[in-house]
Amino acid sequence: MIPYRDFGRDFGSSLGASDVQKTVRDEHRHILALFQLYLTAEPDARKPIVDQILDQLASHFQAEEALLYREIRSGGEQGRHLVEEALHEHDEVKAMMTELQQAETHDDQALDEFFEDMMRTVRAHFLTEERDMFPLLEALLSEHSE
Repeated sequence: MIPYRDFGRDFGSSLGASDVQKTVRDEHRHILALFQLYLTAEPDARKPIVDQILDQLASHFQAEEALLYREIRSGGEQGRHLVEEALHEHDEVKAMMTELQQAETHDDQALDEFFEDMMRTVRAHFLTEERDMFPLLEALLSEHSE
């Protein structure tokens, strides 16, 4: 397993835009690295990796919603729209996570396909956050520091 620290604790108003961006980007990279580990693992070794990814996604989403999105939401209409879109994506992924955790099927191929689909959704969400939210966050935090 890849060691993980609770990045959510690193979020906070004392951090500058580049620190927040780095923390979020580090979390994204860590989760995606675990996904790559999952893809190369033997099928019978994948469940612990899936469990770790699900736990870390839940923690990541919670930290973003509690701390990062609050700041982005203050960015006027654009910020509110970005946060609403991101929260919708979080809800979609959380529903997929719940479905994976409650799956009672023994069809490993179907579960793998579903998990890989969820991770494609997660990857697209991460890219959108970094592309659309980071510039707004940087602008907002630089306004607050002036």
